[in-house]
Amino acid sequence: MKTPLALGFVALTLSACASLSGPSPDDIARLPVVRYGQPAPADGNFVLYYPAGVDLPVIAKIDGSLFSKPDQATLKVRIKQDIYTYRQFISFDGKTWDNGQDRIGGKVSLVMPGDRQGQRDGQSPGELAAEFNLR
Repeated sequence: MKTPLALGFVALTLSACASLSGPSPDDIARLPVVRYGQPAPADGNFVLYYPAGVDLPVIAKIDGSLFSKPDQATLKVRIKQDIYTYRQFISFDGKTWDNGQDRIGGKVSLVMPGDRQGQRDGQSPGELAAEFNLR
């Protein structure tokens, strides 16, 4: 009685470990590709395509109980090369897939108004910055 239960547990464990590696490139190739800005399938299972050279909107927003006047602006950025994403995976050709954290890194920084290059000057504007780089 214990042997079938143990074999079932081992089979479930192995199948769970196999799913941790993610979908195969063939599995991803069968998914619909949605260009950024177009409607996505209702089930949410699709590859999102960001084409090179196209304006991509990013909202920068400052808000909170500290402010009497919060603000936001829509920035327009462009990427240098096509990017395909599926869950945490990324591809630059739609065929070869890697974990996104292995291919792109970045940082976010905040400088308060009145500071410039680590020195207080009392007059420089603040800065909220995000930087993304290929690895």
